[in-house]
Amino acid sequence: MIVANSIEKHGGLKNWNSLKTLSFDKKVSLFLKDGSIESVIKQHQEFRFYPDLKGKITWESAYKKNSIFYEKEEVVKFVNDSLITNPEELYKSKNSFNAALYVISQPFNFLKEKTKLTYLGIANLENKKVYEIKVAYANDTEKSDKWFYYFDVKTFQMIANKVILQDHTSFVENITFDTTTDFIFNQSRKSYRLNDNGDKTYVRATYFYDNFKTEYQ
Repeated sequence: MIVANSIEKHGGLKNWNSLKTLSFDKKVSLFLKDGSIESVIKQHQEFRFYPDLKGKITWESAYKKNSIFYEKEEVVKFVNDSLITNPEELYKSKNSFNAALYVISQPFNFLKEKTKLTYLGIANLENKKVYEIKVAYANDTEKSDKWFYYFDVKTFQMIANKVILQDHTSFVENITFDTTTDFIFNQSRKSYRLNDNGDKTYVRATYFYDNFKTEYQ
């Protein structure tokens, strides 16, 4: 019920399932423990959902143009005009594409058949009451990442998430939201590293999304 209400709040499943294309710009800033900037990357992401899934992610780093193309469950990568054939690089690129799609598809992708939702109760988050939901997947193992999502109890808007990985735990706050389309997408987000007590230690990353464009079937 919580996830279904959140989906309606963020634009509705009918609109999401009717999407043909979705594109936007994303800026990722990574920080070191002392607060200094490790890197800043600006990406353009494009997804085509109908009639089948295709996508493209482009960005520049170290004065090189990088492009990932996804089609029919396969990924092709170019650095400048050179085709990348290294299997490890292609594996990372496919994971990067899948991760990008996973993030932008929230909370709409939480009702898929192989997704397991567990209600953990009401928690206090930055002086705000939220529903806490654990999201797991059919093929998860003990070593899989563990995901937790937080929804405002009044509006059902998804306002944060936590992920427990093998080597660290991250907490991501959704700070501002984009409403230029039929959807409520994240506009700015801030990611913190947590210590073993669950306390914030430092800002690891900030994310900013804009220039959203949608096209329907």
